[in-house]
Amino acid sequence: MTHKRGVLLSMAAALAIMPVAAAWADPAAGGADYKKLEQKYQVLQKQMATMAKQMSAMQKQQAALKAQQAKTSPTNTKAIDREVKRLYRRVVKASQKISELEPGNIQVLIAGDVNFQFQNMQGSHSTFYADSSPMIQVRIDKKIFINTAFDFYTQAGEAGGSAADIGAANINYELNNYMTLGGGLVTSPIGGIVGVYNPAPWNRWLVDGSLEDALLPANELGVWTRGGIPAPDSMGYLTYFLFVSDGPALARTTDQNGATYNNLQFGNWDPAAQNGKTIGGRFSYLPIPNVEIGYSFEWARPSADGAITTTNSLINAVDFNSYYVNKKIDGLFRFRGGWTWDQVGQGIDSTGTFSLGGMSNGGQLEVAYQPSLCGIKYLDRVMAAFRYDRIDGPASSNFSNGAAHEQRYSIGLDYWLHSNAVLKFEYQFDNLSNNRHGNNAMFLQFAVGI
Repeated sequence: MTHKRGVLLSMAAALAIMPVAAAWADPAAGGADYKKLEQKYQVLQKQMATMAKQMSAMQKQQAALKAQQAKTSPTNTKAIDREVKRLYRRVVKASQKISELEPGNIQVLIAGDVNFQFQNMQGSHSTFYADSSPMIQVRIDKKIFINTAFDFYTQAGEAGGSAADIGAANINYELNNYMTLGGGLVTSPIGGIVGVYNPAPWNRWLVDGSLEDALLPANELGVWTRGGIPAPDSMGYLTYFLFVSDGPALARTTDQNGATYNNLQFGNWDPAAQNGKTIGGRFSYLPIPNVEIGYSFEWARPSADGAITTTNSLINAVDFNSYYVNKKIDGLFRFRGGWTWDQVGQGIDSTGTFSLGGMSNGGQLEVAYQPSLCGIKYLDRVMAAFRYDRIDGPASSNFSNGAAHEQRYSIGLDYWLHSNAVLKFEYQFDNLSNNRHGNNAMFLQFAVGI
């Protein structure tokens, strides 16, 4: 008899004895009460017999389970688990192959932005401006996808007052989780802030672009590899973007003293302007998700229609991007900055004209604050932004009014109607060197991204 069974029998015996003892203690209860007690006792006996049978059956089941477990060793259990996992992987691969053969497997994503703005700049006429930049991404299968992007915009002096440009046309192959290979026309990663964080006008904190844009290529035409890997010892994340492309062409400018300097002209795909292909890339480190530090470079051998044969150029750039969200500041604080150095060698063209090497540098510092957690209606959709940017170097078309130095202070106020629809105001204070008057400007913009 087990311990549980003994306890149950003891409880049943106690329950049976209790009514008999009560009747014995009260002999005046009469025969009717005794019969009731006897009936209850019989019921309890039947219940006890039923519980004893159930307990016996449970013990037999437990013994059978232990015997079965003893026959099956842990090694066999592990082998069965491995076989199940292997079979699952085979089923997944087979289903993927079947889905690739099914019609309608191609996925299409349409995105882009549309914006119009009003600008009033000193020294020029005020004007309205409109821009539409559609982007189409087509995923052929799990590994292959293509990108195309266009830019349609109004421009004074063009036929019908409009112009068009192509922003991207590339094919990508995802080799694995850490590397993607590609070829074609792609947004340049050089100088992170411009190429990575400000690719679309609606995504900028301010309406106008930075002076640093003049020192950096907007696109690269060539082949590349990019991706990211975890840093050793779980110390953050590393990203990379390396490319070989057609680089900038060589341009010349003359300063106030008549000296001729070399500088770079971007967006020229003429093979005659290339003595050799451009090599460049960007590396970044994210110690924590909301902080990124980047370095980029681009080396080239530009020429003016192949005339100058001894010129090298090198672009170096650093950038920093961070954001901070906290209830103590009632919202979101953003901070980012970058600096670029362009160096171009000297050279002699086919006519014997000598041009000095040019060195230009410039950058920007931006801060923005949005009280998104303040809980005040409408105020939580407002963002205030400030930017300081400057550029230095030989006088060229990069600068306003032919100056060799320019710096600006820009303040802006944005109001977000939706997560991807924004109204912007910006006022810009412009300062030039050589006692030249800068072009202060005011901008208004309504931009929507999809």
